[in-house]
Amino acid sequence: MRPGETVAIFGTGGVGMNAVQGAAMAGAEKVIAIDLVDWKLEKAREFGATHTINPTREDPVQRIMDITHGVGADATILTAGLVTPNLLATATRATRKAGRTVIVGLIGLDPNEPATHPLDLMFMLMAKEVFGTIFGHNVPRIDIPRLLDLYRDGKLKLDELVTHRYRLDQINQAYQDLEEGKVIRGVLLFD
Repeated sequence: MRPGETVAIFGTGGVGMNAVQGAAMAGAEKVIAIDLVDWKLEKAREFGATHTINPTREDPVQRIMDITHGVGADATILTAGLVTPNLLATATRATRKAGRTVIVGLIGLDPNEPATHPLDLMFMLMAKEVFGTIFGHNVPRIDIPRLLDLYRDGKLKLDELVTHRYRLDQINQAYQDLEEGKVIRGVLLFD
């Protein structure tokens, strides 16, 4: 991501919220957060989102095109817990010509939906790129000290990601809350 770009993040759980804050810290001009849960979208603004979209109320592709005056996002990042072929297609349609779509979330875990995506020749003609990442392509010995410095300097919000704390005997409730979209980051306490 380069300063001045428009970045759209699909999914604002713990990973997505960090993508929002990372894009804002890296100088993105427009940071668009997309999620089904309104309170997470409100929280995304605190982490640097300039625009939010709830796809149950508006078409994310059309809204991103409106925000970018018909150009599309320079980069779309898929951080949803499960990246389906339909979500991937939505993100790539919202990506500008020669733009990038990054898959961070899990793909292909739905037994009813194969982990394949049909080849779209128009997509190829538009020089769009799709690639995956694991752990953000970080180099831990370089990036972890830098992230710690950002946290210590108050520039990286980590404490604010924790929305719920659970005792170990509440583990089932923690999973249920996660599935229902009630948590950004939950922490298990071993007291």
